[in-house]
Amino acid sequence: MALRRLALMAALLAAALHAGSRMRRLHEPRFPRLAELKVGPFAFQDAALAAAGLRAPAADLAWIELLQYSAGGMPELVDRPGHPYEHLATLSLRVTRLDPSMHRAVLFAAGILAWFRGVERPDEAAELLEEGMRRFPEQPLYALYLAAIAYQRRGEADRMIVLLESSFDRPETPSTMRTILANLRQSRGEYREALALWERIRSDERDRSEHARARIKIAELRTLLGSPPHDAQR
Repeated sequence: MALRRLALMAALLAAALHAGSRMRRLHEPRFPRLAELKVGPFAFQDAALAAAGLRAPAADLAWIELLQYSAGGMPELVDRPGHPYEHLATLSLRVTRLDPSMHRAVLFAAGILAWFRGVERPDEAAELLEEGMRRFPEQPLYALYLAAIAYQRRGEADRMIVLLESSFDRPETPSTMRTILANLRQSRGEYREALALWERIRSDERDRSEHARARIKIAELRTLLGSPPHDAQR
C-alpha cells in the first residue's frame, strides 16, 4: 500500500510540473490555510504537497484514497463494527479543503451518508454539503442536496426523490447517487421507475463502473414486473 501511494504521488507530481490546468486556482482565498487541514494518517502527505504549491494534485491523490476507503481497501482507516463509512465525511472534507473545486468528493460522500441503506446519517451529510457550499457556492447541487435532505427530515419522500431525480443527468452527479435513486425507487415498490433508472445507468458511459450491476438489477426488476429479461444482458 505504501509503495502504491508513493507511486501515485510521483505520478501526480510529474503531471503537475507539466500540465497545470488547475494550478491557476491554487492561490484563491477560498483555499483553506494549511492549519485547517485535518490531522490524520495523511497529514504529512497533504502538508508536504500543499506547501509545495501542489494542492490540486494533493486533492487528486486524496480523492483516489477516498475511493479506496469506500471500497474497503484502506487499512489505515478501519470502521468500527456498526459504524459503516465512519471516516467518509472526514476524507471528503480532506479533499475539498485541499481543492474546493473537487465537488465530486462532497457529492459522492453526501449521497452515501444521507441515502445509502444502512448508513443514513443525513445530519453528517448536511454538514459536509454546507462546508462545500461555503467554499464553492457556484456548485448548484450542494443546495439541491441540502433541500432534498430537508424534505427527508420532514418525511416528504416523494418531493425528495423528484428533486434528486431532477439532477440525475447532470454531469457532476456521481454514479453512486444514480444507483441510490434507483434503489430508493425499488424499495418503495416503484419497479417500473426503478427499471427506467437502471436502464439509463446501463446506457450511460459515465456509469460504466455500474454497468454489470445494472444488468443484474434490470433482470431482477423485469422478473418482478413479469417482463422477459432478454435484453438485460446486452
